[in-house]
Amino acid sequence: MPALLPAPAFAARPMSDDDLTRIDLNLLVVFSALIETGSVTRAAERLRSSQPAVSRSLARLRELFDDPLLIKSGKEMVPTPRALALKGPVAAALGDIRRLFKPAGFDPAIDRRRFRVSSTDYGVLSVLAPVMGELATTSNIEIAVDPLSDDDHQKLASGALDMVIIGRTPERPELYRRRLFTERRACLVREHHPITRDPDVMAGRPPTIDACLAWPHVVITVLGDLTGSHVARQLRRLDKRRQVAVQMPYFSVAPLLIEQSDALLILPERAAKRFAEARGLVMFEAPDVFGTFDYWLVWHERARRDPALHWLIERITATVGDPACA
Repeated sequence: MPALLPAPAFAARPMSDDDLTRIDLNLLVVFSALIETGSVTRAAERLRSSQPAVSRSLARLRELFDDPLLIKSGKEMVPTPRALALKGPVAAALGDIRRLFKPAGFDPAIDRRRFRVSSTDYGVLSVLAPVMGELATTSNIEIAVDPLSDDDHQKLASGALDMVIIGRTPERPELYRRRLFTERRACLVREHHPITRDPDVMAGRPPTIDACLAWPHVVITVLGDLTGSHVARQLRRLDKRRQVAVQMPYFSVAPLLIEQSDALLILPERAAKRFAEARGLVMFEAPDVFGTFDYWLVWHERARRDPALHWLIERITATVGDPACA
C-alpha cells in the first residue's frame, strides 16, 4: 500500500487567509472532473488539458487533503472515503463560485428589493403614482420616499438613497441622470376667481405677468428657499414683486389654500391638471416668462450597474417618460 504523503503545514490548524492565498482554486475543478470520470485521461479530456497537468494537480490535491483521494483499481481509479466525503462540498463550493461570477440580474417576481427614493409630493404624484399599478402586483418591491434635501447627493454616494426625482438638472459628474419629460408651469385658482374673466384667460392664452401679480400667491418652495426658485429668479430679472400669502413645501396641500380665497397658485402643469379635476379648480397657462423645466431621475455612479435599480428606472420611463426626451 502506498505511503500517505505528509500533511501540509496548515492541515492540523484552522486555515488562515494566508493559507488560502497559497491554494489554487482550479484544483477544485480538477477534483470534480476526477471524481466524476474516475480517470486522469478522461478528466484531462473534459478539462481540455494534458494528462501530465492533471496528474500534477492530483498530486497537489493529495497533499492538500492529506489523502490519496483516488486509488488505482484495475483500469479505473476509485475514490477513497475522504474523496467521497469531499464530493458534495466541492460541488457546492464550485456552484457558489459560478453564481458569484454570474452576471447580476433582477427578477421582481423572485428578488426582494426596497428602493429608497427622494422626491417632492409632486414627484410622487407625477412619477411614482402612475407606476404603482404595476408595482403593486409585485409584492417583493417596496418604495420608501424621503423628502428632498440639500445633501441628497451625499446620500446617493453613501447608499442611503437609490434615486432622486427632481426638477433641476444635476451637475455633479458622479451622478447619472435620465430626463423624463419637460414640464410647463400653470396657474390654479378657485372657481369664479376674478382672473378667470381676464380677456387672455378667457381666450385660452396665458395672462400677462402683471395680471398674475395683481393677486396674492401661495408659493411652493421645495427646499424652503423662497428666493431660489425659477419663478422668483424670473421676477427679480424683470424687477417684479409678488405678494406671498403663504409659503409651504407641499404641492398636494397648496390647492386647499386657494379654494376659499383669491390667492393664485403657480405649479407644474401635471399637478395642476390633477388638482383642477379633483377639486373643481380652474387651471390656465402661466405667463410664458416662467418657462418650462425638465424633470429627472438621478442616481449615483456606485449604482449604475445595479440591475434592480435599472429595472425600476425602465419601468418609470416606460410609463411616464416622454419619448421626445429620450
